[in-house]
Amino acid sequence: GSEHAKRPLTFGSFNNVPKLTPHTVRLWARVLKAVPESRLLLKAPSFRDASAVRLFEQRFEDEGIGRDRLEFRGPVGLSDMMAEYADVDIALDPVPYNGGTTTLQAMWMGVPVATLAGRGHAARVSASLLAAAGLADWIASTPEAFVARVKAAAGDLAALAALRAA
Repeated sequence: GSEHAKRPLTFGSFNNVPKLTPHTVRLWARVLKAVPESRLLLKAPSFRDASAVRLFEQRFEDEGIGRDRLEFRGPVGLSDMMAEYADVDIALDPVPYNGGTTTLQAMWMGVPVATLAGRGHAARVSASLLAAAGLADWIASTPEAFVARVKAAAGDLAALAALRAA
């Protein structure tokens, strides 16, 4: 729609910083490289702190992703935070510690969540939630499948809009 004419496709994560492991940063950097015009919005209480922002800017830069493709936001109240999902096209789930509440909040706001299912409970929470919601096609079993799934979704804005509306 017209909203996409105004801004590049935006991936997002509202997960807390401890979940943003080096494995997560590497995987998300692969996604950003696979979808060259995209950007990543990271929102967490820690990002009110400039040193936390600098740390993650460096981690993404080490993976070949420039600062211009990243946006950091700190905490706001719940209703304002939920409204910020309007700025996200596809939520990226951290690995191996999946979102729980954040996955449900994104889905509630119509934002699909791409997850890489791992082993054990913490790495399968989002897969369980997505499967229960009839969105099993957003569950990847390998990093390669995760990147491919997100890239395909990013290339089909009409399908993303229809999913959000539903």
